[in-house]
Amino acid sequence: MAGYDQKIIIKSKFSEGAKNFLCFLQRVGKKYPRSVRINFRYLGRGRFYINVDGGSGGIDALFQELLLNRGLYYYACVFKNKREIIKDIIIPVFKQLVEERFENHKSRFLRNHILGKHAQTDFIPTEIKNRNGCLFEILFRKWDLKMILDKDFVLELDAIIHRFILEKIGHVPGQKSDPLEKLIGKLKKIYFIDSETETLFISVHRMRTGNLHRLSSVKKREELHDISNGLYRYFYYLDDFEESQKNKTIKWKGKIFKRIKYGDEKLVDEKGKPFLDNFGNPIDWEKETEKHNCHDCGVKKGWYHVEGCDAEICPRCGGQMISYDCGLPDN
Repeated sequence: MAGYDQKIIIKSKFSEGAKNFLCFLQRVGKKYPRSVRINFRYLGRGRFYINVDGGSGGIDALFQELLLNRGLYYYACVFKNKREIIKDIIIPVFKQLVEERFENHKSRFLRNHILGKHAQTDFIPTEIKNRNGCLFEILFRKWDLKMILDKDFVLELDAIIHRFILEKIGHVPGQKSDPLEKLIGKLKKIYFIDSETETLFISVHRMRTGNLHRLSSVKKREELHDISNGLYRYFYYLDDFEESQKNKTIKWKGKIFKRIKYGDEKLVDEKGKPFLDNFGNPIDWEKETEKHNCHDCGVKKGWYHVEGCDAEICPRCGGQMISYDCGLPDN
């Protein structure tokens, strides 16, 4: 999501303070390396209409950096009644801004975060919800803002990748683990990982071991950006993937239908016979799904399709789920 509009509401007696805070955000946004334009109009009775616009990653980076570098706290420090400013102005306004912008906004931690009661890297709003993806996004933001060095970024990123894989394969903490390539092999048998992400995992690990053990230079920032963008797409996708596994049924006119997992489809023609391959032989769908992941959403056999996948079969009519051939409504 790039720019967006929203309305925010605070107690009307704090309207002037809110205007001053929004002007502060406006000034900071203009001076930001990835310029963010924040315009607002006061509608009366504590209501504001706000337009936020900026380049790729600029808005997210600005809001996240204000927490990472304690910018909101330092803004409050110019006032004698800083705790009241934080409680009655900064939190109500900023809370609504991040809740509109981020999927994983963590706004309930905002007060303690601004007051320094949490570590500055904890409870930062992110677009990614899953734990390791969230850690990755915060780490990437710190590196992108040049708060940490390239070598530290690679070191911590490799640790996140290893932790993610070990958790998914059920590795017992404290036991010796296999080399990364072997761990990835185990992960591929039970979880989703595409070939591009596998390559990125290995690239990060080789950069880390090369830098620490052979004293070679860390890759250029452009390459790290490319790797990070690929990992961001993967971790972001996992939110949809894991959420789809929780939704096991669909309700239609008071009736419950069980969703059909990939590999459990019964693909037959109008006469009830299996479809034929290019050589005229019946297609063994069960064997095909053992060899290949879903062509659209990438899930393995035995997993539910990710929402919106064009290969998911409607459990009621047997048609394409995404088109709702039988009129089965979306949950």
